[in-house]
Amino acid sequence: MKKEDLAEAIMRSAGLTKANVHRFYHGLIDTVKKELEGTGECVLPGFGVLRVRMRKAREGRNPRTGETIHIPRRKGVSFRPYKELRLLLNPGAKVEAEDEPDGEKPQM
Repeated sequence: MKKEDLAEAIMRSAGLTKANVHRFYHGLIDTVKKELEGTGECVLPGFGVLRVRMRKAREGRNPRTGETIHIPRRKGVSFRPYKELRLLLNPGAKVEAEDEPDGEKPQM
């Protein structure tokens, strides 16, 4: 889904103007970036949690030349969906209670 498709879907479901949807979208993205940079975690209630994770250094291979290269450790972002989203994607799957971050129940 492209940004414009997302904006169009939000416009239809929420009854907002295109300008308001774009302001909301940019505000949401800015807020998520600031939270990840500041606390290393951003909770999206009813959806899931974004967390900054450190990836280990490793050896990789240049696909063009086959040369072995060193890939340094670096930060990345991981996403952990809340139980409702996991169950929506995997109907009938058993989901343990400890899967929720910090023992919190998602709010809808």
